[in-house]
Amino acid sequence: MIGLPGKKSDRNEPPETVTSRLLPVMLDEKRLASLGTLNILDFGRANSGSLEFFNQFSCRLCVLDAADSLLEWSAGLQTRMEEPPSNQQMQLELSGLLSSMGAHRYDLVFFWDTLNHLHEHALCAFAGLMRRYLSADCRGHGFMLHKRGTQPMLRHMGMAGDNLISVHSQTPAVLYPHNRKVVNDALGPDLRIDQGVLHGDGHLEFLLVSDAAKAQGKR
Repeated sequence: MIGLPGKKSDRNEPPETVTSRLLPVMLDEKRLASLGTLNILDFGRANSGSLEFFNQFSCRLCVLDAADSLLEWSAGLQTRMEEPPSNQQMQLELSGLLSSMGAHRYDLVFFWDTLNHLHEHALCAFAGLMRRYLSADCRGHGFMLHKRGTQPMLRHMGMAGDNLISVHSQTPAVLYPHNRKVVNDALGPDLRIDQGVLHGDGHLEFLLVSDAAKAQGKR
């Protein structure tokens, strides 16, 4: 495994855990075995639990620790909405923030709460940027803050098992809630939310799939 580490979590007490029904679908053994060496993209912060979990795979791992930079960028975007930037300009800015992704195409992407770190105006640009970095049959996993009455929290999460997620820290923050239709519309061609599970805390867990391979087969 090759790691590109972000900032390590320094919290010592055991983290809370969230049980996932969608991670086992994403991590289906037969499908992963057919892909060979995996390219894995983690938008979260490096932590020992995730690194230990990913070490079971033959993989190339990129850890972005992107939450703070995306939230700062989205707050700045809010102040520019009188003359909003184009998708092309936002993709250029986002590619600078996420330059650690390199030149790989990723088979598995752990978005965590990234969609809620992005201003709604930027969702299409983000999806367009991601399409350049996703393999034809990529799977992505993450959460959306679905209930607007839920207190928005900046959560740092990681893997704890095939169906377990660790929440290493959470602090109040200004986030950007989006419903499933808004996100699906923004994803555009070849990407879609395939499954969703609403959790009691107001977050919608989702499984994102790429239909690029299917689309290519029809051409």
